[in-house]
Amino acid sequence: MVKNIRILWIFYVKLLIPAVLFSLLMNIPLGFTTVNFGLCFLLFLPVFHYLIYELRLKEEYSFFANFGFSRLFLWIFTFSLSVIINIFTKLI
Repeated sequence: MVKNIRILWIFYVKLLIPAVLFSLLMNIPLGFTTVNFGLCFLLFLPVFHYLIYELRLKEEYSFFANFGFSRLFLWIFTFSLSVIINIFTKLI
């Protein structure tokens, strides 16, 4: 279990840092609110997943597949993570 969390952390640290930074930067002209941040994050996390892992680092999918994480699972987890964070920011 801990190994799977570490592997997912390796995957998502490359996505979360730019997604959070770009969401914060996009929030500045929109007027910073948690709702705006959640909407920006909902947009940017899947976009960065596509840019980083589909265009730039395609070969890293095989690394995660060796640990049992398919490409489809990673995409579904990315979308659900972005939706969960969007819902969470609306509740705050």
